[in-house]
Amino acid sequence: MLRNSSVIAALLLFSQPVVAAPTTTEQQVTIKLKNGDTLKGVLVPDETTEAITILLHPVLGRLRIPATALITEPPAKPWKLSVSGGLSANNTDSDLSAGGTFQLDTSYSEGADKVALKGRATYEVSRDQGENASTTDTNEGDGELRYTRRLGNRLNAYATTTFNYDMLNTIGTDVFVGSAGLGYDLIKNKTTTLNVSVGPSIQQIWGGPGCEADPICGQAFAAGTARAQLEWKPSSLASITITNSYTGAYVNGIATNNTFSVALKIFPMGNQRLFTSLNGQTIFNALQSPRINNSVSMQLGIKLD
Repeated sequence: MLRNSSVIAALLLFSQPVVAAPTTTEQQVTIKLKNGDTLKGVLVPDETTEAITILLHPVLGRLRIPATALITEPPAKPWKLSVSGGLSANNTDSDLSAGGTFQLDTSYSEGADKVALKGRATYEVSRDQGENASTTDTNEGDGELRYTRRLGNRLNAYATTTFNYDMLNTIGTDVFVGSAGLGYDLIKNKTTTLNVSVGPSIQQIWGGPGCEADPICGQAFAAGTARAQLEWKPSSLASITITNSYTGAYVNGIATNNTFSVALKIFPMGNQRLFTSLNGQTIFNALQSPRINNSVSMQLGIKLD
């Protein structure tokens, strides 16, 4: 309910008594006014301009709202950066390890272009028998560099390179995948984004004590990659990101490389700055030995954008 009767009267002067049926180009929005009131209705983008916003309100009808009455949101910052670290546990086949993890996510957007860089490394501090000092060993990690260009409201083109390493593997400690193709936003609004992408790729694995005796290890193969990523922000207190990336390499039929990851972030202060996160990842790669790697971590972090 509007708290200011003068605002209601002013809006009704510009309204029409009949509300048109929404079309496929209209969307539900919430508009904030400078006096503190909010209006929820269906936006008519074909008739909305920089000076006037056309809104179909369920009670007030068709409203013409001048831009001078709206609260203007500050433009999004081009740089985004978050860093986090915490405790982790890893399971590669029957090998178990625990230690710490460090993660960095950053991106830069300008116009239709966006570049995103992600990196993660897990490590453990140990002292083997006969050693006088503790050592820090990096056991596992991954990185991704992804370029995206928006081609339309939902369609985009991408190019990406990913790298994953697991020093506990006997065949294929390192995996590289390069891919390019098209993506599409199946869902795109203020709280939820679901993007799917597909394209040709190249995959190569190398490293490990058993690599020299393996006929596949060290070679590059043509492949195809498909990825789905869901980002959901139900409130200012929480967000969840679920990503599944599948690469099928054309060797001995189709060899599967699938990475599934989930990250739940909690912002206890509700300011989208300080956060705690629970992260899980499962990797299955038919060209590696062992084929399965699982990891989980609890982290504390900060967003600096």
